Amino acid sequence: MRALRLLLPAALLLLVACSGDTQLPFSSDPMLGCFATSPRKSAEFRIEKEGSQYFVSFERDGQWQREPNSLYKASRSDIQQYFRDDADQIDSALIRMAGGFGIFHVKDGATLKARARDSDYMALLLIGAGPVYAVKCQ
Repeated sequence: MRALRLLLPAALLLLVACSGDTQLPFSSDPMLGCFATSPRKSAEFRIEKEGSQYFVSFERDGQWQREPNSLYKASRSDIQQYFRDDADQIDSALIRMAGGFGIFHVKDGATLKARARDSDYMALLLIGAGPVYAVKCQ
């Protein structure tokens, strides 16, 4: 009986890890997971956390390539640099220190001008800025 009680949590962990959910297993952090520039596209980048550091990996030629430098959790003043009049509508953000990448989680009910109604995220990528969508990790 004791062995069964020990196996049940392990089986649950395996099921959740293989579920293909958009968020990483057991994470309440909305910044973790896979994202794309369209809800119908495959994942183009993913955010992972290792220890206390966040990293972004980009999908290139069928393989994930992790950027060597970690992202940092943006402060209110950092967010205000990107959203001068609407910083209060951003819940949290991760930004690359050298620039060129940022992902922003918007608050429920946010009315940002460039926000897509069916996405809770905005991103700054080398190709531009705009909404991104949480998608299943492949």
